[in-house]
Amino acid sequence: MSPSSTQRTSDARERARQIADRQARSASANRRWLQAAVIAVLVVIIAVIAIVYTQTRSTDIPDAGAVPSSANQYGGIVLTKDGIVKNSSDEASRDVNDLKTSTVSASASDGQSATLPVGLPTAEEAKKNGKPVRLTMFQDYNCIHCAEFEKAYGEDIKKKVLDGEIELEVRNLNFLDAETTTEYSSRAAVAAYAVAEQVSTEKFLDWQEEMFSHQGEGGLKNSELEDIASKYGADIKSAMDSMDYRPMVNVTVAESKENGIQGTPTVYVDSTETQTTDFSSALDEAIKAKKES
Repeated sequence: MSPSSTQRTSDARERARQIADRQARSASANRRWLQAAVIAVLVVIIAVIAIVYTQTRSTDIPDAGAVPSSANQYGGIVLTKDGIVKNSSDEASRDVNDLKTSTVSASASDGQSATLPVGLPTAEEAKKNGKPVRLTMFQDYNCIHCAEFEKAYGEDIKKKVLDGEIELEVRNLNFLDAETTTEYSSRAAVAAYAVAEQVSTEKFLDWQEEMFSHQGEGGLKNSELEDIASKYGADIKSAMDSMDYRPMVNVTVAESKENGIQGTPTVYVDSTETQTTDFSSALDEAIKAKKES
């Protein structure tokens, strides 16, 4: 018995409904797929923008900038038993396109010859200047070997500075900026200038000890740098927000490279580049010789 006209109409409607349902489900799936694709593309775009921003931030740093009051014209922070030397720079600002170069030869404790970095006393000057032994350290707060040096010798160096046996100059470099996505070495160097403007020699060395204790953690945020500084009596938020001292970091780094500094830590006892393995004996001998001269 053939289906009635009514039955055929009902069947046709059911098939049409099923087709419409399938089309609706397909359209919904397509919309979800499209939304997911759009989100994925946006994520990629944001990631690319972040990478480009990170890689190009340094190009936005001015070539020239003020010399911090806590630094000499070479970017060094000088610590003595009487405090951190302030306003010692002969120049109010420095430009990375106007670097100073040294032509003075220096000796090294391993017998090799080297170029004496600008701003360090020559051997003859060190004998006659009537000052304590000058210990100059080229360092990077993100450098594991610098952290090891601090752990091994930091307390002895602090004692010798506070006792007046030596003066310590630290030049903070950013050789390891590429190891983080936030230019941590440079930001830490800026923090050092700001801290040194506000605290005593002892407080600065205590702050530096804590800074090196965080080496290997991927770099501290500005807020974390500010919190650490506040523990030692320094408010560095303004300096970290403005980054006014960032050009000076670049000058210090470029000038150090120009004058033969290739890695950190690099340590000079007066005019002699000293290997970290024989550091203690070299420093003690220099102090003894200075006292006897």
